[in-house]
Amino acid sequence: EGTITAMLAMLKKARERDRHLKEGGDWRKPELQGTYLGSRADGYRGITLGLIGLGRIGSRVATLLRPWKMRILATDPYVPDARFAEHGVERVDLDTLLRESDVVSLHVVLTRETRHMIGLEQLALMTPTAILINTSRGSCVQEPALVEALLRGQIAGAALDVFEEEPLPRDSPLRNLGDKVLLSPHMVSSNVGSGLGPGIRWATESVLHALRGEVPDNVYNKE
Repeated sequence: EGTITAMLAMLKKARERDRHLKEGGDWRKPELQGTYLGSRADGYRGITLGLIGLGRIGSRVATLLRPWKMRILATDPYVPDARFAEHGVERVDLDTLLRESDVVSLHVVLTRETRHMIGLEQLALMTPTAILINTSRGSCVQEPALVEALLRGQIAGAALDVFEEEPLPRDSPLRNLGDKVLLSPHMVSSNVGSGLGPGIRWATESVLHALRGEVPDNVYNKE
């Protein structure tokens, strides 16, 4: 939900419209036009969303957006074809996803494979109107490369909930990019009723399952 919120805020220019009106700006300025996400009867095909990672969170994003009737691509070497089919997602390689997506969203864990997986070379493949969303781990994106891409107009914007250094340093150039970036203090999963309370309960239940010789329901590799 947080990923989709960030995407809508960027593409629909929610912040810009709100600020413009509160500051007494002109009515309905063309530069405040948003992007329509889904396909339409007039032949508009809708945007293409690219998901890097189709695990629990990536597949949830795909499920929520499926009724919007947009094209959804994904890349994930650890997920079988059946999951792609289940969520109506087209399987592609990373380069294809970067080239063809209007929105690229990361949903990966931080490993040696994913550290700095998005750098200058990858950002150069994206279109000038594309948006990058990272709600996974900050170190999956090379921040200096992202800042450079945004300043050069290689991509249109970025929505970030995570950063290479947290808390985000006061002198981070990301703070000075205006509406090109939407920043959040690593709180995408911080909602009422979430946090340590449910986590402690889930962890306790998993320990009890294990003590009984059972496989906890949150084990990924059950075999």
